[in-house]
Amino acid sequence: MTRCPNPVQYRPHHTWVGCLGINFGLCSGAITLALLGLLGGCAEATGEATIAPNAAGSNEAAIATPFESITLVPSPAEALVNASRLMQAKARRLVVPTDPVAVDLYTLDDRCENYRREPILVPRPQSMETTVDLILAEQAIPELTLSGYRTRFDPETKVVTIDLRVARTSRRVLQSLSVCEQKALLGSLRETLINQPDWKIEMVMFTDRGNPLVL
Repeated sequence: MTRCPNPVQYRPHHTWVGCLGINFGLCSGAITLALLGLLGGCAEATGEATIAPNAAGSNEAAIATPFESITLVPSPAEALVNASRLMQAKARRLVVPTDPVAVDLYTLDDRCENYRREPILVPRPQSMETTVDLILAEQAIPELTLSGYRTRFDPETKVVTIDLRVARTSRRVLQSLSVCEQKALLGSLRETLINQPDWKIEMVMFTDRGNPLVL
């Protein structure tokens, strides 16, 4: 680091005294070059001190922006697992069960506005459980991993309770769902179950490991 001389404190006669015994002209020229070198070094140092914070700020911004943009993007391994699970869930629709019954599956569109109705065939003995399983399998929420779920139907109150189990290794919890994610996951379940006339369901409730789910 070059120390910049202070013009007020600099005393030229100190340098000249040391040069009298050698060659005054040569020494004065050397002093001039040395001063120009020091001033140039100070100018460069000043320029670096002025530019460095802006450069550092731009570098930090360049690093922070992409990092923030990929915060909620699943890792390649997680994306591969989700894609495989989605393909398996889609393939299950093509399998005709032994004792089939038709149900309407409601899923949220890509614009997060309306629910699309799609008729599918599921086994009659466990039609409700199979339908819930299909919806949960096809709704892949980034960084949210479910380890399982339980479904309970009360025919007297006509209320279905779905207890969702978030995996211990999940990076997110149900309370972190955005509005569109809530509509895609919970809304699809609610719309599908309520709109099946044979099931006569009037209300769908959600719990998180037995506790009421508050969003």
